[in-house]
Order: sequence, then C-alpha cells, then structure tokens
Amino acid sequence: MTDVTTNAAGVCPSCGRPPGEVGGFDGARRGQRRLAAIARAASSVADAASLSVTLDVMAREVVQATHISAVQILRVEGGTMRVVGKAGFTDADDFPERLEDCRKLGAPLMFVKAFRTQKRVVLAHRKAAVLADPRWKPLHEIMSAPDWDAFAAVPLVVRGRAVGVLNAFYSPAEEPNPENLEFLECMADQAAMAVDSADLLARSRQDAQVEERARLARELHDSVVQQVFSMRMHAKALRAQVEPGGHATPEKVRMVADELLGLAQTALADLRGLVLQLHPLELAGRSLVGAVRTLAEGVQATSGVRIEIHDSELPALPTEQQEDLYRVVQEALNNVVKHARATTAIVTIAAPPGEPAGPVTVEVSDDGVGLPHSRTEAGTLGLVSMRERAQRWRGTMKIENTPDGCRVRVTMPVWEGRL
Repeated sequence: MTDVTTNAAGVCPSCGRPPGEVGGFDGARRGQRRLAAIARAASSVADAASLSVTLDVMAREVVQATHISAVQILRVEGGTMRVVGKAGFTDADDFPERLEDCRKLGAPLMFVKAFRTQKRVVLAHRKAAVLADPRWKPLHEIMSAPDWDAFAAVPLVVRGRAVGVLNAFYSPAEEPNPENLEFLECMADQAAMAVDSADLLARSRQDAQVEERARLARELHDSVVQQVFSMRMHAKALRAQVEPGGHATPEKVRMVADELLGLAQTALADLRGLVLQLHPLELAGRSLVGAVRTLAEGVQATSGVRIEIHDSELPALPTEQQEDLYRVVQEALNNVVKHARATTAIVTIAAPPGEPAGPVTVEVSDDGVGLPHSRTEAGTLGLVSMRERAQRWRGTMKIENTPDGCRVRVTMPVWEGRL
C-alpha cells in the first residue's frame, strides 16, 4: 500500500485529513465504484441480447472499478474452453489454440484447478513465472502485453456446477486482498448467471423448435400424407377399371379422375400452407400484412374460425423483425384454434401514424373461453416463444383474459438493421 506523507500536525497537507481518513475516503470511493459495477453487471444480465456482449461488459466493469489490468471470462463446456468476455487484452482469436499448445507442453493451468475444485486460485508474481517458463512460450506475446503481476482465477458457479472461470490479472502495485477478491467473486456470480440464462434460453428455443417440427410432422401426416394415400387408392381403382376385363365407362373414369383432381388440389393447398409457415416472408413481393392475411385465410379455411385483419401503415421493418412478428401471430392463432373454442379472432397490426421509429403493435384477440390462470402465469412453450421473440427486439408481450375471451399483445420498437 502506498504511504501517505503527513505534516507535523499529523494530517495530509493536501486535504487536511489524518492518514486513516485519507485511506478511508479512497476505500469508500473504490467501494462505491465496485457496488456500481456489480449493479451494472446485474442489469446487463437481464438486458443484453448476446452472451458475449454481456460478458465483455462485465470484464470492462471489473477493469474500470479496480486496479486490475486485464480480465478474461472463460466458458468451459464439454471439455472445451473458449473466451466469452475480455478486457485489457489485445485481440487474439487463436488464444484457445495457443493455450492448448501450452497445455500440451505441460504448462500448469491454474484456471483449470479453479474450475475443477470450484475454489479461487490466487498467485503472486505470476507474470514473471509465466514469461520465464518455456512451456508458456505460445502465449508469451499475449501475456506480456498488459502490465500485470499477480493473478486470480475465480470459478463461475451456478446451482452447484462450474460453468467457467473469471481470470483477473492485477496491476503490479495491487495485491489480491480479501476485499477485491470478494468483489471478483460477486462479478463471477453475475457472469455465471449470464451463462446459465443463455443456456436456459438456448434449451427453451431448442424445445420450441422440437415442438414445432413435431407439429409440422403431425400436420403432414394428418393432411398431406392421408390425401396422397387416398390418391394412390383412387389411382389403383382407375387402373383396374381401364385394364382388360375391367368395367370402365367414361362416366366412371371421369368420376375417379375428378376425385383425384380434388385430392391433389387439397394436398397442394396444404403443402403451400406448410411452406408458408416455414418461410413466410421469403415469398417475392409479400409484406408482413400480406403474409398474415394469407395465413389467416388458411387458418380460417381449415378451422372454421372467422378471422378479421385490421392494419395501418407500418414503418420499414428488418426482415428478421417482420418474421418474428409473423410468428407471434401464427402462434397466437394456433392457440385460438386449439384452446379457445372461439368463433372469431381479430388480428390488429398497427403503428403510431407519423412515427417511423414505431413502436409496432400486434394484437390477437378472440371471443373464446379464455386461458386458465396457470397457463397465463407459467406459460407454455408457445407463450415462451412469443415472449422471447418480443424480448429479442427489446419489446414486451402481454397476455390476458378479457370479458370477451383472450388477448395477446406484443409491442416492439422498430430496429434499423440486425441485432
């Protein structure tokens, strides 16, 4: 710790405070910075759209709030390691490969020990030891760039399992004392929550994709496969009638041909509907409202639910955002058909007039029986999917029962370009 020079009266000549108060004032300010960094890190866990963005923010917060020269946040998964957040280091895309070369040379990887034991590892004068060790040669250039001395590896632990490590490289004049190690552990906890949230989101999306594939498979089996099977049977009957010894007449042949034509037209319409569900906005010249109208026509024809479309002029939307809005309508109408026992659904797509930045609101309401409270609170995969699509664009989703049935409303600001 740096000494504080005092005058004959025993106070600091620059501020008039005793030495303890000087240190206390500095410590208080540093503590405030650390608390602010923890708060900002917690906020980034909730708001950031990308795990790498979140963890880069956290790494920068650690560097700015402490006397730490550089930070790495490593994700360990399935026996592999990757850097998912960093600050203070020069960019090195091949860092994992160089680290693997060091491991093969026998270099002791302290962060691996922290990961396996789920306990922090602290080493003094680590930089000098690394640069003097030929086993670390593949990383000498990268490790020599920041000005650091001591090293600490803090495991990222969530629900009793380690998901990664936070590596901190201390400035030469700074020692890893209990106070700043406690701060590192708080930041590691926030990073672990971010990794865990990303894992849960990925699993949720995977579950939704599996459910969507299963639904499409059921629709194919219940519609197109059955129709093609009927076409095959009709074709066999037609062949039997026209073969030698058959009892074909022009009327009978025409009747079977007409049935085949009807089945083929129905199968084609169903296939087109399924293709539209898979690629709703890649059809040439089709807008969001146009795609929703086509979807509504198909749902109305197959379910008997009358669907009204109300729309207003929309601002220019990125293709990805249009597709997410379309999927929200698709899932909401699917819920109406499956659960609501409704006769009418109203789809509204609107934006405030004269506001090119939006927001855009999509609302689907019905005159059905409404959703049970448990479904609106806990949510199904479909509701989770709609909420995630809204949150991807910093939007919101609200689902509620009304006196007439149920209403789903998604509101998104307009984004220019991709996330």
